[in-house]
Amino acid sequence: MSSMVLDGVAARSRKSDPVTSVNAGRAAKLCESQKDVLEFMARVPRNPAQGWTHGELEREMDAYGFIYSPSRIRSAVSELESAGLVEWTGDYKVEAAWLVFV
Repeated sequence: MSSMVLDGVAARSRKSDPVTSVNAGRAAKLCESQKDVLEFMARVPRNPAQGWTHGELEREMDAYGFIYSPSRIRSAVSELESAGLVEWTGDYKVEAAWLVFV
């Protein structure tokens, strides 16, 4: 893992990652992506009890014009869960589903 911290959030990388990937990770707006994912989950019409799967969230955010990679979206969800802002429902569809607490 990288020890670099951007906007209070550590960027993640493996020792085997290419330099170009590490540099791209260092340039990522981690806090902005977390904010965008959280706001998207809270504002896009959806049955609140249903939650989101990672795949659904990735496809819908892409359809709305967000340019985050699927892995950035999944990481943002994980970081939001660690912060207590979203919660895994315990349900499995194709992927894990998450609820928003906003």
